[in-house]
Amino acid sequence: MFVAAVLCSGGCERTTSETPKQPAPLVILKPRPKLMTPEQRAELDFPPEVIAQVEQAASAAAEPFFEEVMLRSSNLKGDVMITAGRLSGFSVHVRNADQVIADLAGPLRSQGFLIFRSEQNGGSVPDVVTVVRRRNSYDILKVQQTEAPHYHIDTAAIIRWLKAQQKGGSFVITGAGADWLEARFVRPPKNMPAFARAVAGFAPDVLREGHGSEERLAEWMAETNGFRLTWD
Repeated sequence: MFVAAVLCSGGCERTTSETPKQPAPLVILKPRPKLMTPEQRAELDFPPEVIAQVEQAASAAAEPFFEEVMLRSSNLKGDVMITAGRLSGFSVHVRNADQVIADLAGPLRSQGFLIFRSEQNGGSVPDVVTVVRRRNSYDILKVQQTEAPHYHIDTAAIIRWLKAQQKGGSFVITGAGADWLEARFVRPPKNMPAFARAVAGFAPDVLREGHGSEERLAEWMAETNGFRLTWD
């Protein structure tokens, strides 16, 4: 509150108390997700029961998932490569992403599909889970084009590193984005501290996610039966 001086008509001066106007609250409107149209469902040509199974587990309707691909186009100067979005799967927004993936990964894989977390939102906003027609979980990284440009590590290099780590323990990829991935152990490494050192060496930014040290990272991986790689 502030006090304002007001000059009276007779030359006197009095004060009035006024409350400054509060700024209007900021309202952020999020666009509604674009659900898959009947035409897109026909183009995708996934078994209807596969889509229905995921929608029921997520309690959400399917949305189209577009994979970025390079297409050759010609112009007056010759052939050039352009980026385009290709409909290659579907996604759902879901709060219990871990449970949905755990429950459906096996049944979907047996039918030639992979389910994975494609967008993580920290709990305040539902994560995004995506289904594509693939069998090898490394293909998730190719679809998402996961890489670490600041460390000069491309998708192929990440896959090579992951394959090398399978010698000490086996795992499958359960999620990936542009600069992160997550995996679940099928057979945990016998030497978890050594694996934690390897993870921290290849993706050092993972230590900034609250782990702080390789020792705590090893404990977290043992507790969660999985690991993450992140590059800022």
